[in-house]
Amino acid sequence: MLSTRWGAAKEAEPSAASKFLLGAVSPPEALTLGGWVRQGYIWNVVDGKLVDHRELQMRTSLAAALRLGPLRAEGELGYASANSQTQLAQVTHNQDGANLVSRQHWVGLAFADDAGLVRAGRINIPFGLRNPEHTSFVRAATLTDINQDQQDGVAVSITKDSWRAEVMAILGNYSLRPDAFRERGLAGYAEAALSSTVAVGVSALATRADSALDTRAPALRQAYGLTARAALWKPLVLTAEIDALLSSLLGRGIVHTGLAGWLQEDLEVLQGLHLISALERLSPTDGSAAQLGWWGGLEWFPYPHLDVRADVIRNSSMSSPTTNTFLIQVNLYL
Repeated sequence: MLSTRWGAAKEAEPSAASKFLLGAVSPPEALTLGGWVRQGYIWNVVDGKLVDHRELQMRTSLAAALRLGPLRAEGELGYASANSQTQLAQVTHNQDGANLVSRQHWVGLAFADDAGLVRAGRINIPFGLRNPEHTSFVRAATLTDINQDQQDGVAVSITKDSWRAEVMAILGNYSLRPDAFRERGLAGYAEAALSSTVAVGVSALATRADSALDTRAPALRQAYGLTARAALWKPLVLTAEIDALLSSLLGRGIVHTGLAGWLQEDLEVLQGLHLISALERLSPTDGSAAQLGWWGGLEWFPYPHLDVRADVIRNSSMSSPTTNTFLIQVNLYL
């Protein structure tokens, strides 16, 4: 439905080619199959000098979802190369080579005529916008990206026509070792639709670890955020998020505060062709200088199951050189 039409009439419903493997496989109605292959290439330029360039193996995985009566289950299993940024989602732990990864796997029960779901397993943390730019400040500073920051736990969600909410008891990331590094706590969000084109939300997260990854000391990490999504003009979508950050070293009476913000526009200039830009700001909890970021890119859905994206990302601060990142991605959806 998103792809370029190439002169064909716009479809009212997805065609058979939009299904798994272009409709060549017809699984039972209760079973949904999917998969992804995403490859990229990145260039990093610091103060005008090329300091790094390499191919990125970003995602190679298969997934399945089951709906059988009130039973719901979902799982994903994939491959990650040695330099893939998926260490926190690894199933195997080969330090010098490739690994199997599973971003999500859970089982649950639906209730209230499918409006509610209680589930347990490895789940996306219910916090903020689930934007795919996993290195954006709002995702990196809150540790809530959908690339590898999922946690094991129990979650309850409710989805109604004009609002939705989810709360999760975080039991720790069991891909992370040893146990002292695992965070445990609570996270949740609620979002309400003010109209058919505007929605606003709130998020909260509080976790404790016996040994924080950065300080190796007992720590309490908190984040409280506001989100907004708006489509005031049909081709244009705006999304925004602002998060207050708090980091405490337990037993030392030390509390550090910070702030992360994100504002993004997505303009569909032609059917399937999107112009994307974003502004972001981060005031880190470690007291270092504030960082400013700008994203600019194009994303094109030329055919069903395929999109191509190119981004320019510029980060700057008073205490470090300006970094320009150039990133190209090709995404194939099975």
